[in-house]
Amino acid sequence: MKNIPVIRTASVIDAPEVSRLLRSAMLTYCADSGISSSLLEAMTESVDSVADRILRQTCLIALLDGKIIGTVCIKTVNNPLVYSFSDKTYDFLRSSCCGSYISRFAVAESYRKTGIGIDLITRAMDYARASGSDMVLLHSAASNDRMVDFYAKRGFDLIDSENSRGYMRGLFANKLVK
Repeated sequence: MKNIPVIRTASVIDAPEVSRLLRSAMLTYCADSGISSSLLEAMTESVDSVADRILRQTCLIALLDGKIIGTVCIKTVNNPLVYSFSDKTYDFLRSSCCGSYISRFAVAESYRKTGIGIDLITRAMDYARASGSDMVLLHSAASNDRMVDFYAKRGFDLIDSENSRGYMRGLFANKLVK
């Protein structure tokens, strides 16, 4: 019988393995996006900063046979306007009272296209609803067609983009249905 992955909240003890997974997945993300790995802060994070994020946010991990094969972090944002960088973004976000923000989404290469990523994003969206959020936001390279398509299939729309980090970074939003 095939083993089924377990999704649970990460603990600080998971930080070294989460850090390794993030670095590996971000290398693929950079290659798929056509951007230099030096432009991603996730590539320079220490294990301590990953541990700190695990303490401050809700970080989920997918485990299979005791090995971390996926991760996603989500935090509640009481003022989604902090992500506004243009009039277009401001107009979209100003009607939101409380949002959530997804970051550090990664799936081990050998487990991509198995549903693990869908399960992690679904759990993050469930968390956002339960926390009272009316929308979920995330950033992703607008040039990464695979990720843009993945997010679109999960109800995310590209609402704006900017180039402050040296590459075209899209802000994606999913307005949650209560």
